Amino acid sequence: MLEARLGKLEGMQSSKVRGYDRASKNYFNLQFLEQRPIGPAAIRQMLADLKKESKGEEDFPLAGFEFTAITGTVVKAGDTWTFTARGSGEKYDVVPNAALQKLVAEGHPTLTIAGKVSDEPGPLRIEISDAKVPAN
Repeated sequence: MLEARLGKLEGMQSSKVRGYDRASKNYFNLQFLEQRPIGPAAIRQMLADLKKESKGEEDFPLAGFEFTAITGTVVKAGDTWTFTARGSGEKYDVVPNAALQKLVAEGHPTLTIAGKVSDEPGPLRIEISDAKVPAN
């Protein structure tokens, strides 16, 4: 049921269960259309709507939201790092790791990154776990 609801979100290309464990429940692999940003807030709203429609019977908490691959431009201005997604133009604050810092220092502003996305109020922030030069 949840997989089908996720698949209906505007901008969703595919939604598949990736795994399951008792503590965290389901893990999903979500693929988005490059031009449509979908963030944690959209997922949380869909889950809240599902809970309301089921009169509280269905509750699917969102434990986290991570990108496994998103391509865009990384800019460093002083101590501030910003990532702009290539297709959607969505901007994210970045907490860089050593790999990202090295690639930007080597002159690679366009990168494919992976990392955990914050769901706190304010601008979205990505804590980078991986960074590489894109194939295309």
